[in-house]
Amino acid sequence: KTRQKGKKKKKNINLNQSKKQSVSFVCLTCHEKEEIPLSVVRDFDLMDDGDPTTPPMFSCEKCGGRMYPEYYEGVHGIKYRLSDIL
Repeated sequence: KTRQKGKKKKKNINLNQSKKQSVSFVCLTCHEKEEIPLSVVRDFDLMDDGDPTTPPMFSCEKCGGRMYPEYYEGVHGIKYRLSDIL
């Protein structure tokens, strides 16, 4: 019983961690929200040789507009917040 309880707790911890492993993006045009896996956002951030003051951005699947992160701390330590640009 003790081992089973430990396993259940471990599963819950893993589920909670997986929920945090994404970044919420909001379309600047239609305000649609989308969760994008943190690993994908980090990969795009690392591949981008452009302006580090611009966060990784994606296209909205609903309208094609630009999607901005609600909150994301980039690989260079810069924090991007949707509230900062609105």
